[in-house]
Order: sequence, then C-alpha cells, then structure tokens
Amino acid sequence: MRMRVLAGIVLLAAVVAGSGTAVLAAQTAMSSRIFIGACNTEGQFVTCSVQGDISHPSSITAQVWAVPGQRVHVTWDDFCSHGLTSGDRGGHFTVFASARHKISRRIPLAAGHSGKCTPDVLVSPSGTGRVHLVLHGRN
Repeated sequence: MRMRVLAGIVLLAAVVAGSGTAVLAAQTAMSSRIFIGACNTEGQFVTCSVQGDISHPSSITAQVWAVPGQRVHVTWDDFCSHGLTSGDRGGHFTVFASARHKISRRIPLAAGHSGKCTPDVLVSPSGTGRVHLVLHGRN
C-alpha cells in the first residue's frame, strides 16, 4: 500500500513539475512583450500622450483607435542610448481609426537601441470623441 501511495506521489510530482515547466516556458515566450503605457481622453481639440522606458527593445508598437471613427494624427519621438552611442528619431503619420479598425504601427528605433529607449507618442483626433493609445515594446 505504501509503495502505491509513494508511486502516486512521485507520478503527481513529475506531472506537476512537467506542467510547471510548460507554464514557465509559455510565460517566458510571452514575457518578451513589454507594456510601456496607455492613455485615453475625450472631448474636442484633445491630445493624449504616452512616454516610457524600455531596455534593449527589438521593436516598439503604438496602437491607436477612436470613437467615433475618425482621422487621428500621431506624432512620435524615440531617444535611445547605449554607452557612448545615442540617437533620436521622430516622425508622424495620420490614419483613420475606430473601435473596429484599431491601427498598430511600429515606431522606428533610433541608434543606440541595444541599450535603453524612451519612446514618446502623442495622438490627436481630428474631431470630437474619444481617442485611445497603447504603447508596447518587445525585447
């Protein structure tokens, strides 16, 4: 009887350890996506801005949507530094975005992105309503 209980405990421990490893591997694969920040605002002539830091990014993505659907102007700047190397890169684009048509765009990385980057993204809707911005990165 004791041998069966012991064998059951060993089997249970092996299953738990195996599934724990699978969960840990899944979390590791998912952990490369980093939340940088989010904002939302509503009204007329409003802006919404997110700024944050990310270390060693391989990409930075801004997701934008508006209610009601409308043109949204997006301005971005990205400052990166690594040791003695640093760089600044900026730009803008205008898109039509709505709750059903969320727009995701990569923000080009500046020189020095193998160190720490500080993206700053500002969105301005063309009309009255609500605008949302979410900034993510991968490393």
